[in-house]
Amino acid sequence: MTGPRETIRVVVIDNHMLFRQGLVQILSSEPDIVVVGEGGFGSETTDVIGQVKPDIVLLDSDRGGTLAIQTLRELRAVSAESKAIMVTAHDEPRMVGSLIAAGAYAYVLKSATREELLITLRTVNRASGHVVVSVSRETVQGMNGLDRPLLSRREREVIVLVASGLRNSEIAGELYISEGTVKRHLTNAYSKLGVESRMSAVKRAISLGIVSFGELFEGSSDNGDG
Repeated sequence: MTGPRETIRVVVIDNHMLFRQGLVQILSSEPDIVVVGEGGFGSETTDVIGQVKPDIVLLDSDRGGTLAIQTLRELRAVSAESKAIMVTAHDEPRMVGSLIAAGAYAYVLKSATREELLITLRTVNRASGHVVVSVSRETVQGMNGLDRPLLSRREREVIVLVASGLRNSEIAGELYISEGTVKRHLTNAYSKLGVESRMSAVKRAISLGIVSFGELFEGSSDNGDG
């Protein structure tokens, strides 16, 4: 028998009140989700986040991404453990990359379904260092057109499994290689991506279009059933 789900505490930030209230209504109807705050961009909302320390922050993005990037930085300062999920109508390739690089754990379009939003929220909440991106095919193609370092097939596979929350030993079992080989692939990927940590490698690979959102969703689904 499966036990009750842990409660996920959420703050919703969106300047459009009607859309924000719609999100709050959707989330509040879920037994494992509690909305502990809501508001538009601004210091008052940031103060609330600092006080309640939510698990998840659902964050709108302005067209240029400037306010959202500033809010992501403020979020890290006042509640470093909170995970930000972008919920926005804008999916320009470079902006997606910039927001992920600034600390967003996931990126969901406002055209997504209710089920897609809830799956993303629960996936991000339970996984360590997991990044989910849900954008249009055109955006992924645009991101793939940006200059990026070339990872080997195995290095990409390792990064995708890291994004799914697997430890090195689990990745080794999944790919039928030694744990030492996994570490070597990670070291090589870090060097090519110019990063020094697992989370940074995942964010960088996504922002450059090296790893696609489809691969991450497939990895999350495969690893969530066991």
